Amino acid sequence: MRWNLLAGRHRPSKRAYTGARQDKDISGMSDMDRVPASALPPTTQPGQTHLEKSIVDVEDGHDRNDHQNDARSRLRFNRVTLAFFSMGLLVGLPAMITETAANRIFEGFTGIYEVCNSVAAASASFGTPFLARHISYDTCTLICTAMTVLSYLLCTLPDPLAGSLPGNKTGPVFGAMCGGFLYSFGTNVYMAAAAFFPHEAVLALSAGSGLSVVLGPSIYIGVIDGFDQDWRRSFLVMLPTTILLPAVWWILVDRGCRQKAEQSRITSLAKSLQSDAQDHVSSEPDDQPRDERSRMPRVSKSLPKHFSSDYSRLRLLFTKVIPHYGMPLMLCTTTATISMMGSAPSLQSLVRFRQAPKDDLQFQLSFLCYGAAQFIFSTLAGLRPIPIVWFWSFLEVALCVIGLVQLFKPFLTYYAVWAIFMFLIGGCVGAGVSNTNYKIARDFRRAGSDDDVCSFAMACAGLGNFGGDALGGGLGIMVERLATRYLKKSSQ
Repeated sequence: MRWNLLAGRHRPSKRAYTGARQDKDISGMSDMDRVPASALPPTTQPGQTHLEKSIVDVEDGHDRNDHQNDARSRLRFNRVTLAFFSMGLLVGLPAMITETAANRIFEGFTGIYEVCNSVAAASASFGTPFLARHISYDTCTLICTAMTVLSYLLCTLPDPLAGSLPGNKTGPVFGAMCGGFLYSFGTNVYMAAAAFFPHEAVLALSAGSGLSVVLGPSIYIGVIDGFDQDWRRSFLVMLPTTILLPAVWWILVDRGCRQKAEQSRITSLAKSLQSDAQDHVSSEPDDQPRDERSRMPRVSKSLPKHFSSDYSRLRLLFTKVIPHYGMPLMLCTTTATISMMGSAPSLQSLVRFRQAPKDDLQFQLSFLCYGAAQFIFSTLAGLRPIPIVWFWSFLEVALCVIGLVQLFKPFLTYYAVWAIFMFLIGGCVGAGVSNTNYKIARDFRRAGSDDDVCSFAMACAGLGNFGGDALGGGLGIMVERLATRYLKKSSQ
């Protein structure tokens, strides 16, 4: 039973009323004209006002459809899932491979890689939702392909065949920035395109990005062993993989949905250029009295529905997207990056573990555990979403604190225990990112937002992710430098 506030009585949740009649007879109506309420069509109820009917329709509609929509939003294997899973994997793979080598390239300053990578990623994440609508999706795919080539090639400069000897860091710095730009730009562009595909596209893209964190370290560890620890040649071997992303986009991705996304981009851009309010957004106007509107179910939570002249995209970004979705995700990724780029290399330098692998393999295996968990939890989030975004953030903060305490008071004695700990850290990140993306897509679609509004919001989702990586990378440098300078090595 559900309490109907306007009618002031209990009413069944379904619209069927049995044996009910009007309280008052209408003069001039014969018995044949008096139709029992149970025979009335489902859109009409006895004694029900228009406002009551609207509220009932909204309540019943959401009750019937919420479970069905959530089920359809879960990850299913089909062509859309395979295409977006592959694109998520390919845009993240260069950054993950080069990041695995960060401890060797930037020895003693591992966090520098994350700063270079994430500053470019955060900049691209902030600018892409505003600028990418001026660029076709096909051109964006070509940009991603070019960045894939540059991320591998620049990391080997100025001497691609110099082996693993230390050298000029200018090339690796720009290579790291290209990898970060590719990861952020590609994720945002394809996340925006996912608004025009079935629901599982968003979750598949997140799962593919999660797999890149597993596959990247695995490929690097295997290839560098075959090249006698020569990380430059390991990067050059990956250059042939650059043709895979355009192949997936033009062959595997459904052509009709691609054309729909492109047409929406052109239409939205044309409207914005013809209007003085280029970057404004508003909810649909409502002529109902305020006290009546206050009784309506707030399904949309004031989320915008279409572009007009009431408030700007920047206001949408800073009042809705960042506070509700970006901040918890940024906290989650910041603390995870501190653990990965600050605590992990510091613990290796301070020799805090027993039975640990030698040299850089310790960091590489830690990153592999981190990535494996990120992929597994990201996939599980696609199968069973838990969109409580602050939960994952606070859990990640607790794990980060434990990792920092390990620097001063070691209590995780064996490396295998630390590997499990890194698995948990990566799992929180994977679940946090996937559930945040899922929540954005679900909330804006439930609000009835137009495709271009939903696309813009989903493209902004990466800002918290990559902004947290940049902040965490800087803090990771501080942790590593302070730990190696002021803390003593353990005598294992």
